[in-house]
Amino acid sequence: MNNRGRRGQISIDRIVAVRSSVLPLYIIISPDASVTAADEVSEDGNDFLTTKMHGTDQISFQSIRGWYLSAENGGIRTRRHCSADEKFFIEKKDTQYAFRSRCGKYLSIQDQEPFVTLVPGCDETEIFQLFSLMMCGVNVGSQIELLERNGQVMLDNLLDDEQIVNYRDAVFNAGGAGGGEQPRAHEYRVSSLIDRSAGFASLATHPVVLQVMRRVLSASAKLSYCQSCRTDADFVRKELESTTWSVTHPYSDVDFPGIVDERISFTAMWFLDDLNAQNSTWAWLRAPPTEGLRSPLLPQLSSPDDIAEASKLAKPLQAKRGSVWLYSGPAWLSNNIGAASFWKDFDAQTRYKHLSGQKDQSSFRALTDAQRAAPAREELCPTVVQTTFVREYVKPFDPRPSWQALASLSQEVAVELEKLLPPAPPAP
Repeated sequence: MNNRGRRGQISIDRIVAVRSSVLPLYIIISPDASVTAADEVSEDGNDFLTTKMHGTDQISFQSIRGWYLSAENGGIRTRRHCSADEKFFIEKKDTQYAFRSRCGKYLSIQDQEPFVTLVPGCDETEIFQLFSLMMCGVNVGSQIELLERNGQVMLDNLLDDEQIVNYRDAVFNAGGAGGGEQPRAHEYRVSSLIDRSAGFASLATHPVVLQVMRRVLSASAKLSYCQSCRTDADFVRKELESTTWSVTHPYSDVDFPGIVDERISFTAMWFLDDLNAQNSTWAWLRAPPTEGLRSPLLPQLSSPDDIAEASKLAKPLQAKRGSVWLYSGPAWLSNNIGAASFWKDFDAQTRYKHLSGQKDQSSFRALTDAQRAAPAREELCPTVVQTTFVREYVKPFDPRPSWQALASLSQEVAVELEKLLPPAPPAP
């Protein structure tokens, strides 16, 4: 999918399959970094190329594994970096395109080796069609564009009702809903979910999330953790006295001055319930910049005044069940926005009744005790599941799942999950 942007600027999707307009062949950058052609692209989306515009009329193509298509020295190859030889001038041909290298030759495809090459002129085999990557009804390239522009993006309806029920049951069985001998609290978290239920491995390897994550973060990124959080909004509003903020791993574990790399992590937060104005005490804020430094300002490294000032710009987090919220880098998060709001409202009503001459027969102490003893209301306890990925040189937060948990996975899921895990320790 492609069109003209504003003022006639060429607009091409961020992820495309490049196909000859006359031959049934696609340009493929293989896992070994060689360039070839194939009559179809893989269903997992890994043969699609990430595009980037340079100025108004140049484009680069990068594989999901990080290799750029290159025209260095007048031949087709791949490079890890993107310089002048990896940028192609775009020539529009009706609804199709030709791509001219810096040396003046055109990208071309043929039905025999070397398949993809450069030629001096532009004829039929130098004209290409571009197809967008669509997965689960989502234009993946469009989500990457929104993510890079805003730092976050919400994708709706990635989980169906049956999947949602199964994940909720798995969280409940893992102890993520409180109950039993656990005291009532504002949140119930369960970590290392993949060790507890095989279903969460499928969530961590969801194809849309992996496509976005690997193209935005790193082709070699690792899964840091998979955990659930069930928040009792009623408890937050009645029992907590103040709001607190946090950031995801690894930002949460650093000391001053923090982490300079603002794109060292990528998080997918899955919503197993609707989050709305009644039950959501979640809010988020892009980590503000540290004055004079490149590293982001993090709550645990900030003064109370800085936190109070920054949190004024926080945005309530609301979402539909079955959706996923993606964000890269550090974001300030809180799931206890509105702490003590019930009592602030109660005090206001009490003062009003006193001033208007109305009598309130209820005892403040009795009301407090009744509120504390009341059971949690299910409709005010939404559950989310967070999967966070980190660059390959960062130690994951969760330990590697047990071999028993990995053995219970389907082969397809196990293969994808293994790519996201640190190497298994050698056998004794």
